[in-house]
Parts: sequence; structure tokens; C-alpha cells
Amino acid sequence: MLKKTGLILTSFMLSTSLLASSLTVAAAAPAAPTITPTVAYQASAAAASSITLADMPANLKSSIEWVWTNRMVTEGSTTRKNLIFDQIFAGKGTINYVVRWQSNKNLTLQQRKDLAAMLQRQMNNWTKHLKDYDGWPYGDIQVKIVGWAVANSAQILDKQADEIIYTDYITDQLSTSNPAIPSKLPVAPSALSRFDHFTNPNYVYPGGLDKRFDMYLWATSGFGGGAGGDWGQRMSDDYILSTVNSNEIQITEHEIGHGFGLTDFYEANERPPGGFPVPTIMWAGNSPTITSWDIWMLRYTWSQIKQDASRFPATTDNGNTNLSNIALNASVTSSYVSPWESINALNDGFDPIHSNDRNHAVYGNWPETGTQWVQYTFDKSYTVTQSDVYWFKDNGGIDVPSSYKIKYWNGSAWVDVQNAVGLGTTIDKYNTTTFTPVTTTSLRIEMVSKNPASTGILEWKVKASS
Repeated sequence: MLKKTGLILTSFMLSTSLLASSLTVAAAAPAAPTITPTVAYQASAAAASSITLADMPANLKSSIEWVWTNRMVTEGSTTRKNLIFDQIFAGKGTINYVVRWQSNKNLTLQQRKDLAAMLQRQMNNWTKHLKDYDGWPYGDIQVKIVGWAVANSAQILDKQADEIIYTDYITDQLSTSNPAIPSKLPVAPSALSRFDHFTNPNYVYPGGLDKRFDMYLWATSGFGGGAGGDWGQRMSDDYILSTVNSNEIQITEHEIGHGFGLTDFYEANERPPGGFPVPTIMWAGNSPTITSWDIWMLRYTWSQIKQDASRFPATTDNGNTNLSNIALNASVTSSYVSPWESINALNDGFDPIHSNDRNHAVYGNWPETGTQWVQYTFDKSYTVTQSDVYWFKDNGGIDVPSSYKIKYWNGSAWVDVQNAVGLGTTIDKYNTTTFTPVTTTSLRIEMVSKNPASTGILEWKVKASS
């Protein structure tokens, strides 16, 4: 039903309001094998309270972790800070759309109301499974259509006083190879587009935040299948209108899934080696509805990206405002530090901009390889629950570790913390690891290097109950 197509990708690259690097595209393809029965996951009221990653069903764990590590991390599908997660946070629990109507069909007032209700419903079919999960701070997401981009304003029948219509357009290059695609491609003002400005944290939208639009719902006559990304969702006008009142809409939900960073599974090597234990809407044709696998892939993704405190500050310290960084007053030791670097860089309180930020001192252990360690000794016993480490990578001998452990001193020996979640090695961000609380006077990171590289750290925060 859905298939990648270079033609669609080419048209996106030539559109002034889309970036090819952000796209996941789909059109008609060999259907995945049908698994019977296909049952959508329904969260019970009990299951919706205080859910954590530890609640993930055991049969889903290996496939979800494989997809995260081998697809999403490798492909960088969550690195752009314009995912729907980011959009919701920036909009304080809201999402704004412009409907991009690349069609000669008229839209009645009732159809426009139905489109608004459909977007609200489809978005919340995903986000309702984040409620009460791992620090996610929002309930129902309010979705609003803030404009209509059309080739001719007369297509908006019975226009209401509060409706905004845009009639500017560019040429859709896809129409040159597919005559069924209209050449006129309506556009909304770039000044109001989050997609065009999300990299600028100081950008001010004309008229304020409420006037911005986060994504397009893009309806194109003659378009096959669907496409999705952080810019929005694209399908045919006929498909959108024929499904507008459905509770779950397969292609629409699939494409919204891409907006959260979730991936496609067209080829065998793109799927977990053991296959999927249950169907997934993200493998085209495999399920017509969002399933338990999709829900836990969404939740797992949130649990990983929320560790970036600068990206999602409202969830820093897992929502616990009673945690404080006790590293600032700790004494620091290491198995080895390069003579020209500084062990004190680990807790100098400097927040780096990127992983090769040398505006302050850095810690590195070049030319040593293998297992190296850094250690904090505190002035008293603390109950520690979290570690945030910002890795140093200089592309000249220092790299992130291949793996590492967090250990605590139990009074007689170094012991691994239990139930560690995180242990990330992503550059240009803090990698947060949470674990079962331990009461200790000392904490240690043991790093295994990627030979022949050595390892280094720009800043290491340790969070404890105050």
C-alpha cells in the first residue's frame, strides 16, 4: 500500500517550505504479511496511571530496542528538534495546522469542521498513550486549523469571519512527471511556519505563538499513498475526504507516526531480526490501527529523547523538582587524565554547546584506551537517582565510549546501580540515566573506549534528593 518514491522526494526538495532531510515518504507497495487477528491496543484506566518504561510488556522489548538502536539512532530520526513532541512543548500542549489544499474541489463549511475534528482525533489517537507516562506533562492535545492555503479563495464555501485564507502558490515540480498532480502548490506565509524557524529559539511569530502553524495537512489531487514528516502529512484529497469521519485512519495515523520520528519497515533488513511480536501500523499494510507495539515504540522514543534537558526542560529530573546537582561540590578523581586536560572540568558547572566545545576546560584520557573511570566523592551520603553526562568528542582521538557502567560505593565495594535506563552515548547533549535510588558517598563511571580512540567528558551532573 505504501512505498518510497524518489519522485515524491524530489518534489519535496524543490518546495520552498520543505526540507528533504526531514521527510519520510510513502506510496503504494507490497503489503506486509497480514497477521490475524489485528487488534488495536486499548489502554485501561488502571494502565494509564503512572506508567514507566519498566511496564513495557516483555514480548515487545527486544524488537523495540532493536528498532531504536539500529534504525532510529543510526538514521538520526529524532535528532531534529522539530518532532511532534517538540511542537507540542513549544505550543504548550497545542498543535496548529494549515490545510494545504492542492485540489480544484471546493470545501464546504461542514467539511472544514470535519477536517478540524479529524486532526484532533488522529493526533490524540497517538498522544493519549503518553498521558501519565514517564514525565509527559500533557493530557489531551488541542489541535487547531489556523489557515487554508488554496489556489482560489472561492473554493472555501460559506467562509466564516475568523477563517484565514492564503492564495499564494509555487510550482509543484512533481506535476512535470505526473500530470495528475496540479502544478499550483498553495503555500502559507513562511513567517508563520514553525518548520521554517524552529532552529531559532528567539524567533517571534507575527501576531504571537497562537498565529504560527506547526504542520501542513497537505491534500493533493492524483497523489498516491501518503508522505509524512515533521512538516506534516500528505495524501490525496479523495482519501482525506473519504476518511474524514473515521475513528482511525490508517495512512493518516501512519504519517503522523513519522512526525514523532517513527520509521518505516519496507525491506527485510529494516525490521527486527526476530520480526514483530504483534502488528504495527508503521509497517505499511501490517495493521490498519495503532497497536501495542506502536504505543510502546512511541513511549520508548519519548523516554530516550526526554533525557535532553535543554530540549524538554519541563521534564528535567523526571518531573522531580526536589532533585539537585550534587556534583558541583564533589572531589574528582580518574584512572587517567591527559596532562593538558583537566579532571576538574567534569564539575565546573559549564553547560557545553556541543561535544567539541573548548570554551572551558575539558576532561580526556588520551592516549589511554580500554576501561577508564572517573569518580565523584561527596562530602556526605546522598540518595542518588540520576546521572547526566555530556560526552567529549574531538574527531582527533577522543570519541564517545562503546559502553559504560555507573557504579556506587556500598561501603566495601563498587557495585553497579540497578535498573539503569539511559546509558546513552549521543553527542551534543546530556545523556541522562536514571536508576534505582542508592545511598552512597561516591559514584563512578566506568567507560570502555572504542579502540583506538580514548574517551572524554565535558560535564557530569549527578542528581540526588535534597
